[in-house]
Order: sequence, then structure tokens, then C-alpha cells
Amino acid sequence: MLGAFITAFGLVSLIIKDKLYMSEAMVAILVGVIMGPVVSKVFDASHMFGSNVNNVTLEFTRIVVAIQCMCCGVDLPGNYVWKEWKSLAMLLGPVMITMWLVGALGIYLIMGLSVLDSLIVSACITPTDPVLANSIVKGKFAEKNVPLNVRLILSAESGANDGLGTPFLLLAIYLQRLPVGQAIGEWSWKVMLYQIVLSVVIGTVIAWLAKISLKSAVRREWIDKESVLSFSIALALFIMGLVAMLGSDDILAVFVAGNVLTWDLWFNERVATSSFQEVIDALLNLSYFVYIGAVVPWASFASGQNNLEIWRLCLLALWILFLRRLPFVMGLYRWIPALHDSKEAFFAGWFGPIGAGAIFYAHIAVVYFEYPATPMLPIVFFIVLASVMIHGGSVALFNLSLSRQTTYHHWERRKSRANALELPLDENSSTVEIADGLKSGQTTVTFVDSVEMTPTSSIKKDVLFKQEETVRNNMDELVLPPGQIYTEGQKGGAEGR
Repeated sequence: MLGAFITAFGLVSLIIKDKLYMSEAMVAILVGVIMGPVVSKVFDASHMFGSNVNNVTLEFTRIVVAIQCMCCGVDLPGNYVWKEWKSLAMLLGPVMITMWLVGALGIYLIMGLSVLDSLIVSACITPTDPVLANSIVKGKFAEKNVPLNVRLILSAESGANDGLGTPFLLLAIYLQRLPVGQAIGEWSWKVMLYQIVLSVVIGTVIAWLAKISLKSAVRREWIDKESVLSFSIALALFIMGLVAMLGSDDILAVFVAGNVLTWDLWFNERVATSSFQEVIDALLNLSYFVYIGAVVPWASFASGQNNLEIWRLCLLALWILFLRRLPFVMGLYRWIPALHDSKEAFFAGWFGPIGAGAIFYAHIAVVYFEYPATPMLPIVFFIVLASVMIHGGSVALFNLSLSRQTTYHHWERRKSRANALELPLDENSSTVEIADGLKSGQTTVTFVDSVEMTPTSSIKKDVLFKQEETVRNNMDELVLPPGQIYTEGQKGGAEGR
């Protein structure tokens, strides 16, 4: 059944994502619900895995989140994290702490849990989700209407804060189980040093050594193209397993490794024209959310235990989605350089999706720390469902009315694309010239906006370098002769790139 769904979804995926503006996670969860014990009973995880269903869910989620965090790191252009450290510091510091506290306040007021229980549950839903974030910031609508700077910062934030949910969760658990002084002490060295700092060191060192080894293998012609393309996925699984066995923060280590792997853009250049990573992402994401749809604890939503009632959960979902993040990103965007105006801040504040990361941390608490599954799992699953449906279904309502332009400041992504196709790139100019030696139609440019021809035969607007068989603009073929000049349109001069 899963294979049938993925096959059928693939046949109409463009219509679903780019015409109906529905995220793949939304469709997959609906299919999972139909396949699950509530409707058709084709797949019953409780019957199949018995008492180990939470362990299976935890490890499946760990793999999906780790691979997505690696993809987030690899997709970022060069040392983006370093150059946008001020924006990330604000989003991972004040904004993330506020999200945790506001979420806990809503859980305390609406669900009637204790303060520490509210903080524990809220810690699970604090990180934004890289799986859902990627489904939101990719696709035709996002590429046409969401500036690149907004898409990059959302992707970077979702990858980083999925690994940084651990300090919030464990601080609340330690405070609940230990005296305050002892809790702070153990949290400081066990969590901040052993889990956070150590995971960053491990991810950095392993990725650096892996990159050196990969470069050497390519130079000596020991490695084939397929192995290069799968290198980042294999590295993610290796680091995830190693760091998890050490008891450190595996998700953060994987994200750091992804950034280190592409720090000098060498790896980006090798995979620039391949979609292998995107294929793996799609297969994993569809499979994962079908599974999640099948294991949703529907009966618990209205059980009455621990104040679990539908109206309370709906009210809490509205609180979380509208108050946990949006007001604070809007209020602080002037100190987030990656967001240029209030429209971008509103988009970034609204799209803080809750998904696989929340399920991961909830199961960490239940499996590893023996935290009661009720009300933890019902609350988290309900919030995830609400986020998938509302965030995934609201993409089409947003149109920032901004011209599409390359907004990353230092040309890294353009360098990577140009180098992959062996195109000359003048860093002091906003033009890129296709070499005369290339055959017309061999190297092409895909346009995502309208094309405007000028007397100098230049083509304005944002362009993406890509190796295809034709040049397309809104499905119309345009044959370009060798030596044609392609110009990236922009606002505000060269500093806007």
C-alpha cells in the first residue's frame, strides 16, 4: 500500500504541490489515517510492534530528522551559518526561549498541567521542523514568491534548533526530578557540555576528515559519481549512530557536519546538477508521514484523562500556532538581519512548523526518561496534526509581492552553480557569460520569473544555473546562442546579492 501511494502521488505530485499548494506531509498523513486502524486497518502499528511501538517511532523519527538536518546543512550556501550568525543567534536564543515559555504558558492555562510538566511538553514542540520547513520553502510557489534570504534562514533555523531542543527538555526534566542546585549543575555539564559542545566538536571533526578523504578519493579517481552523491546521506547515518551511542546530541552533530561538509562549496559543486538527495528526502518524508498518520492516538484526544478534551486541544493548537512565535519574530525582526522588512518577518514568524522534531523529543522523554505517555503524546500528536494541516495548507495564502532576486550576499550559490557547469563568473559584475565553446542547448538556464529582452540581448531577473536539454521560460522554449549574456536582476545594487 505504501508503494502504491508513493507511485500514485508521484504521478500527480506537481499538481498537488504547485497547483493545489498542498504539502506532501499533509497528503501523506491523510493517507496514513486511511491506512491505519481508525479507517481501513491495513496497517496497525500497535498490533505489529506491540509494546515496542514507541521505540520504533523514536528510531524511525531519528533517522528522518537526521537526514533532513544533513540536507539543511548541505543546502545552505557555503559558510552561510557563519555569515548570518546574528540572525541565527536571535532565532535560536531569545525567539526560541520565548517560544518555549509561551508554549508552556498555554499548556498550563488550557490543559491544566503543572508548571514543570507544561515546560516539558512545551520543550518538545519548541523546535521548528526541518521536514515540514523544506516542504514549505521549496516548490514553485515558494521559489516565485518567497525571497531566497527568507527560505535560507528558515531552513538554517529548522536544522539548527532541532538539535537545540535537548537543553530545554532536559532542564525541565532535571528540575522536576532533582533539587534545583543539583539539577542546574548536572544540566550544565551533562547537557550543555557533553551533549551540545561535544556534539558540535564531533560533527565538525568527522565532517572535516570526511571531506578531506572524499577530496582525496576524487582526486585519485577512487570513487564513482554515485558514491559521491550518496556521501552526505551515508555520513549523516554514520554520525547519527555514533553520537547516539555516545549519548550526545546526534541531531545537532549531523547539522553541524552538513555545514562543515559544504563550507568551501567544493561538495556543492559535485552535487549541483543531481537530484539524488531530493529523491531520498521525498521517499523518506512520504513514508514517515504515512506512518505518523497511522499511529496517531485518536482515542486519547477525547479520553478525558489529564484534561484531554477536543475543545482544549483545539484551543491549545490555536494558542501555539498564533502566539508562540509570530508576535516575537515580528517584534524582533529589526535585529534579525536576514529578514529585511515586516512582510518577510510575518512569513518567517508564521511558518514555524511543528512536526517530526516534536515527535522525536516527545518519544525521547517517554522512552529514555520514562515520562508518562499520557498526556505527552496526545498533546504533541495533536499539535503536529494541526501544524501540518494549517501550515501546509496556508502556503497559497501568502504572496509577499516581492521581486524574486538573489539575496544572499556573497555569491556562494552562484559560484557553485557556475563552477558545476564550468561557467566563468565575474565576481565584480552581475553578469555571467556562457562560454563560446559550449553548444547551444547543451548548457541552459532555467528562469523562474518573466524574461525581459533588452537591446543588448541580456536577460534580466533571477536565474538558476542548471543542466537541462532546453531553456524554458513559463514552459516556452527559448534557444540561446553561445556567448549570450545572462544578467541577474536585483534591487538595491550589488550589495543586495
